[in-house]
Amino acid sequence: MRRLPLLILTLSILLPAIRTSAQAATTNEEQRLIAVLKSGSSAAEKDAACARLKLIGTDRSVPALAALLTDEQLSHSARYALESMSSVKAGHALIDALPRTASLTKVGIINSLGLRAEKRAVSGLVKLLKDHDAQVAAAAATALGQVDAPRGLKALCAARPDSAGPVRDAIVDACLRCASRLLVEGSQSKAMAIYQQLYDSERRDSVRTAAYRGMIQSSGKETLPLMSRAITGKDGPSQTAALQLVGVVTVPDATETMVGLLSGVDHPVQAALVEGLSQRGDISATPAIAATVSSPAPEVRLAAINALGILGDASMVPVLSACAASSNGEEQRAARRALVQLQRGNPTETLLRVLPDAKPDIQAEIARALGERGDKLAVPKLMELVRQGSGSARKAALKALAVLVDDAELDAMVKFVAEAKTDTPRAEAVEALSSACHQAQIRRGRVNTEPLLEALATGTTDTRIALLPVCGGQIDPKTRAALRAAVAASDSRVRAAAIRALCDSCDPELLPDALRVACEAPEENLRTLAIRTCVRLTTQEESIKLPAREQIEPLRTILATDLSADQKRVVLAGLAEIPDPQALALAEPMLRESSIQLEAGQTITRIATALPYAQAEAATNALARVLVAISDSGARKATEEALKVIQDGADHIMTWQIAGPYHQNGKEYNELFDIAFPPENPAAQDVEWKAMPPGPDAKRPWIMDLLQALGGNQRVAYARHWVYSNRQQPALLELGTDDGVKVWLNDQVVHTNNTFRGLQPASDKAQVSLTEGWNRVLLKVTQLNQGWAFCARLRTPNGSHMDGLRFSAEPPKTASAGAQP
Repeated sequence: MRRLPLLILTLSILLPAIRTSAQAATTNEEQRLIAVLKSGSSAAEKDAACARLKLIGTDRSVPALAALLTDEQLSHSARYALESMSSVKAGHALIDALPRTASLTKVGIINSLGLRAEKRAVSGLVKLLKDHDAQVAAAAATALGQVDAPRGLKALCAARPDSAGPVRDAIVDACLRCASRLLVEGSQSKAMAIYQQLYDSERRDSVRTAAYRGMIQSSGKETLPLMSRAITGKDGPSQTAALQLVGVVTVPDATETMVGLLSGVDHPVQAALVEGLSQRGDISATPAIAATVSSPAPEVRLAAINALGILGDASMVPVLSACAASSNGEEQRAARRALVQLQRGNPTETLLRVLPDAKPDIQAEIARALGERGDKLAVPKLMELVRQGSGSARKAALKALAVLVDDAELDAMVKFVAEAKTDTPRAEAVEALSSACHQAQIRRGRVNTEPLLEALATGTTDTRIALLPVCGGQIDPKTRAALRAAVAASDSRVRAAAIRALCDSCDPELLPDALRVACEAPEENLRTLAIRTCVRLTTQEESIKLPAREQIEPLRTILATDLSADQKRVVLAGLAEIPDPQALALAEPMLRESSIQLEAGQTITRIATALPYAQAEAATNALARVLVAISDSGARKATEEALKVIQDGADHIMTWQIAGPYHQNGKEYNELFDIAFPPENPAAQDVEWKAMPPGPDAKRPWIMDLLQALGGNQRVAYARHWVYSNRQQPALLELGTDDGVKVWLNDQVVHTNNTFRGLQPASDKAQVSLTEGWNRVLLKVTQLNQGWAFCARLRTPNGSHMDGLRFSAEPPKTASAGAQP
């Protein structure tokens, strides 16, 4: 404990020093950025400096930023930095630039003054309201609306009558903004005067609506009379504005007043009133809203149903149930939603009380609601409805039970299947049972299969046939055994049903069973089903991850049997999902079969494009055979494009040695570009070169990832390689780098690009001349931040593949240019 005071004392000494050091670093950075702005640096570099000064800039940077405000190319960058500074000098710089700029540059500065709410700019902005350039005048009006200044408001009001077009629109919008600010500040009478003037004199409905909203909000005790007159009056901006405020106005007696208007307005207004009353959340409006459910107007009925879901209580169950049963489309969906939304009172108890004596169509809606409400108290009554009900009511009860039942009730769900007398109720019971098992699997990760297995063992043939698909949906040793037993059953109907259930299964343990059926079943339709299952379980089922060999072997086995063209197409679809040379080998013989030649070609193309780079030769050969075999123009084009991509990748230099990283304190990537580090000296002996690993992307391993190999920011690295040419010849060196690059060929600089960017292959191209023998290639790649990588390839001067080259990352025995191997 005695160490704590010492620690506090140490921190009290160190923290000020740390803060001072950080402030000094920021100051140094600011000075460096200011120097960039004053230098001959590129526009992109100055733009980046402005972006950084927005965050760290002080009064020291204002003059340099101000000097750029009149530069059309960089004005936006400078004001972007200045507009967020709290400095008085920043505001003055923007104001001083106004008379020295024009057009869009001036508009930008005006916008910045508005964002700063710069009161000192009001005089200049007022003058610009009459500028001959409409964009400037409109921008000035908008800015005055953002600045809280009485003089600005007065000028806007004075200029409005004589303005037109976009300028008038901007002035009106600015007046509305000023009035809104006055309202917030409590100056209701001043705000009312502006709103009234705009409402009386403007023609645009949107403006008059906004103005009337403001009048209502500014009217104090006259709020409700003003709203009532507008709502019961003619359709127009005032009525729209008043209806928009029904849900939010907070004056006393608002709900009572709005309810009183319901019976005296036409249907569209009545619907809007109901919607507004529901937004208020005041349950005193519920009886009046319930009375409008029987309106002859569909828009009123829909609004009332939606509102009852929000404001209603358990007493609304009969009304909403009847609406759900007697309506269709949007009204029915709203009533069903409302039955689920009801919270006040005890809606579930009311639903259960009403359920037994209701008409079948209403029973169906109540059952649906009980299921969606998720209340397990409903299970006994729903079970009873399944036993005694019929038609839609029984079906709805089964669907609800599928959501609500637990393991304890699965036995009853199985009995519903066994007790069904005809196909339709049996199918509905099976669907509900399957859904219940699925829900149980999701909730608890397991299913009680004992009732299902018992019924399979003791039930009638019809019951067994009906329950087998439910077994197919389970992944469980006991249901798996039951399925296998049924597949071996002597009863052909049971066997066929079991095979279909097996073919719907997601259980990977059943793959051998499906494969056996695919190869041995005498029935062609069942074989086809099983073949599809084998393809799905090996290549398409997301929950099953098999290595390529285990994916291929079942398909190889199937292909060894006598297959129809359609069955081979199914297998080809599976092979297309396996990026492996063995998949290519299985698909290629089918190129010789005219009926499936096209599908075989498409499969080979898909496999080839997915193969890793190391298998490019196998992919290239397979694609060449596809081009010989097929004639379809679309398929040929896809194959040619795939072949080009693979061949283009094959031309890239794959092996490099790298050295670095190199950096200097205080120097950024662009400054390091022209600093000669040891690798630039061919005679240097103290450079540590190491092999560069292939890139992490298996499809593009020729992209060399320096960030992964070396890491860091604000640095450079070097990469070297030797290329052997069998003769002296011109070549095109194509490069992609993140960020900048300098290139030497045989110790001569052949390309430079000091930049920052993401990697794009072949973004830089340099015409070079290769000597006969070995040619030394040296790259210098800069790093700003984030990605850091490069790629390179040699092509003919016209950009095609170049023959006669050999490559080596290791220095040849004789390293001089032109040396023979």
